[in-house]
Amino acid sequence: MVSDESTQMKKKTSTPPPACFFVIMLLGLWLITAPGTFHFESSPLIYSDLICGILLLCLAILGRRRPSAAILWTLAGIGIWLQCAPLLFWAPTAGGYLNNVLIGALVITVSVLLFPLPKQVPDEEPTIPPGWTYNPSSWPQRLPLALFAFFCWMIAKYLAARQLGYIDTVWDPFFDPGTEAVLTSSVSQWFPVSDAGLGALAYTLEFLLTCQGGKARWRTSPWGVLVFGILAVPVSLVSVILIILQPLIVGTWCTLCLLTAVCMLVPIPLAIDEVIASLQYLKRTRGKTLFKGGKDPRAKIDTRTPTLSAPLHKIMQASLWGVTFPWNLSVSALAGICLMALPSVLSIEGILFDMDPILGALVVMVAVVAYSEWLRSARYLNILCAGVLFIVSGFSSTHILLHLSIAIVIGALSLRRGSLKELHADHSL
Repeated sequence: MVSDESTQMKKKTSTPPPACFFVIMLLGLWLITAPGTFHFESSPLIYSDLICGILLLCLAILGRRRPSAAILWTLAGIGIWLQCAPLLFWAPTAGGYLNNVLIGALVITVSVLLFPLPKQVPDEEPTIPPGWTYNPSSWPQRLPLALFAFFCWMIAKYLAARQLGYIDTVWDPFFDPGTEAVLTSSVSQWFPVSDAGLGALAYTLEFLLTCQGGKARWRTSPWGVLVFGILAVPVSLVSVILIILQPLIVGTWCTLCLLTAVCMLVPIPLAIDEVIASLQYLKRTRGKTLFKGGKDPRAKIDTRTPTLSAPLHKIMQASLWGVTFPWNLSVSALAGICLMALPSVLSIEGILFDMDPILGALVVMVAVVAYSEWLRSARYLNILCAGVLFIVSGFSSTHILLHLSIAIVIGALSLRRGSLKELHADHSL
C-alpha cells in the first residue's frame, strides 16, 4: 500500500523535460559566439556573456541528468543577470543590448516558467477556488494583462534606446520638450543605469510571470502569482504616481510616459483577484504549498470559462469577471483628471498648484483600483482625498468654491458601492 501511494504521488508531480536543457545549451553557445558577431564594443559585456554562456552549458549538462529546483533557479538568475548586464555596463551598441535582453528572457522562460519545477503539482482541474464563481487564473483572465505588459515593454524599450544613445531623438506629439526633457532630467540622472531600461526589465518579468503556469496556477504555482502580484500592483502604483507627478518633479508631461501609466493602472483591478485566490489558498495550507503547489479538495471544476478559440467578445467578457464599472467611480475618475488639469487650465498658483495634481492622481488611482469587486472598499480612500482637498482649498485665495465643490462631489460619489456581479462565498483573507 505504501509503495502504491508513493508511486501515485510521483505520477502526480512533474519534472521539466530534458529537451529544455538542450535549448539552454544552445542559448549558452549563442552567448559565447554573439559578441564576435554583433560587435558589442564593451569588454565587460563581452566577458559577462562568455561567463554566462559557459555557466549555461555546464548547468544544462548537469540538470539534464539530475534536474533540481536549485539548478533551474540558478539558470533563471543568470537570465535575470543577462537582462541587467547591458544596463549596468551601458551597452554601447543596440545589438549587444537586444541580444542580452532577448536571450535572458528565453533563459528565464525555459528554466522556470515554461515547464513545471521538479516535484511541482501538475496543472489540472479543478480550477475554480472554493466559494468563487470563476477561475481567476484562466487564460482569458490573464490575456489582457500580458498584452498591457508587452505594450509597456515596447514603450520602455524605445525610451531606453534614447537614454542609451542608440537613437538621437524621441517622439512626443503633444508636449515640448516633453519626453526628451523627462529622459534627460536630473531625476533620471539619479539612477546609475537607464531608468527606462529598468522599466523594460520590470515589464519583461511581468509579462513572463503573467504567462507562467497553467489555468490552476493559483494553487499549483502560488510563488509565481505572488511575484507577479508584486510587479502588477504595488510596483505599478508607485510607477504611476511618479509618472503622473512629472510636472512637479520635472516640469513637463511625457506622452509615452502617460500611455505607460494608463497601461499599468488599468490591469491592477484585473490582476488582484488571482493574487487574493493564491493568498487564500496559502492561508488554508498554512504556507506549505508556496513553491510546490498542491490540491484543494474544495475547488470546483471550471465549465464556464471559454477557450481561446471562442469568439473574441466572449473572451473579453471572461477577462472582466470580477471587475465592474459603477458610474459613480467613473465620474470620480473624471473629476480626478479635471483636478489634475486645473493648475494648467486656470493658471492656479500657490499650494493648490502642487496639491491639485497629487490629489487628482490619487483620486483617479483609487477609482480605477476600486473597479475590482475585491477592492471595492478602497473607494473610501477618496473620501480622505476629498477631505484633504477641502482643507487645502481654504489656504488659497482663488477658485475656493470650485475646489470645495469638487471635494464634495468626490466624497459623495465614494459612498455608493455599486453592483457586484461575481459574488464570493469566501470574500476574505
